[in-house]
Amino acid sequence: MRFAVALLALTLAACTQQPAPPAAEEEQISMRVPAPWFICDSINGASVFVFERTANNDVHVAEYGKSDGGLLARNGYFVGDEEGAAGSINTELVRDNGSDAWVHQTNPGMLETPASAYTRPFGSAQIEGRDIQCRWMPRTRVAGFTSRRSFVVHEDAAGAITYSAYNFADNASARAASGAENARTTNASLELRNGVAGQTPEATTYTFETQGFRYVLSLNRDGTGVLDVTRDGAPLTSEPLIGYQQGSPPAPTAATP
Repeated sequence: MRFAVALLALTLAACTQQPAPPAAEEEQISMRVPAPWFICDSINGASVFVFERTANNDVHVAEYGKSDGGLLARNGYFVGDEEGAAGSINTELVRDNGSDAWVHQTNPGMLETPASAYTRPFGSAQIEGRDIQCRWMPRTRVAGFTSRRSFVVHEDAAGAITYSAYNFADNASARAASGAENARTTNASLELRNGVAGQTPEATTYTFETQGFRYVLSLNRDGTGVLDVTRDGAPLTSEPLIGYQQGSPPAPTAATP
């Protein structure tokens, strides 16, 4: 089946087909309004990929390394065939010289709990011959990364909020971890439960506290963000977010009369 679909208008700096040298920190910040199509935090490799798709069906892919969060490459594609089969959607990404990439998305209706798909369930990608398996968590409120770690803020079935961090320094020892409700992830470096969501005129916030440590994730209205950590009120670290995406519960299905 060959057709093109227009999704959210997304932006990214002009793409090239050659790897780019590491950029200065302020140049690495790819996340701006509007949001990415999706972020693929590889659970079988050492990179995080930010996929952005424009209203014209151009797709830009930025790859960041888990050694230091540095920008490794930017590549540009356009959407080719989009095929649905067996409860999934395969989207072909092509350049002038032919097919170079695919992304695979599960239809939320095929999940154990369809309503858990707060974010699009992209499970894998093929990029220039590389097989990339993507992290996906049910009821994800936020998934993103800094220069030191990736993270997911997610809910359980009762609505309790958890922060799961995956430190890049631990990536070599990360192993696939089984999860309920079709979760695809690895063992977390840190988990903090009982988070509190908040709103200010400038940002959406998530706050987690344990043993004197306070983690505050701020998602600013302009699409930037920061993770601040303090201990007994003293600042420990402040990490700008390189990229993130937010999720929300799907709209309820109207009852059939």
